[in-house]
Amino acid sequence: MGRRPRSGLQEELLRLLRPPDPRREQLLSERVAPTLAAVADRMAGRPADEVAAALGAAVREAGGTPDRAALRELAAQVEAGENPFA
Repeated sequence: MGRRPRSGLQEELLRLLRPPDPRREQLLSERVAPTLAAVADRMAGRPADEVAAALGAAVREAGGTPDRAALRELAAQVEAGENPFA
């Protein structure tokens, strides 16, 4: 049996209740998450190639190396109107 996805409210409550962790805040994934969520909101429904390019640019801008397979998967979700970062 699969895990039931959390609602946006549950995710926000967990974020607020989680104590600040300086080590976690230094992780690239934590630093770039708000930017990726904004890109996904802005580009919902756009072609996956365009979305993947924008997501990759955001990761590179934050100092990371994009994973092309992950970008394709995430871009397909954004093309379908979902925001996998929300």
